[in-house]
Amino acid sequence: MISYVILGVAFLYVVIHIAIYASRQRNPLTRDDMDEMLLATLNGGDKGHE
Repeated sequence: MISYVILGVAFLYVVIHIAIYASRQRNPLTRDDMDEMLLATLNGGDKGHE
């Protein structure tokens, strides 16, 4: 029974993320974009230096 709850939550999570992606209508993030976002997060919001 609990496994159905977990599956339901995971399914809703995926559906919400797909809906957000579809609503943005943008290209998927490249590896460089993800690296910049991670670096900015780790630096407290500052963009990475090139």
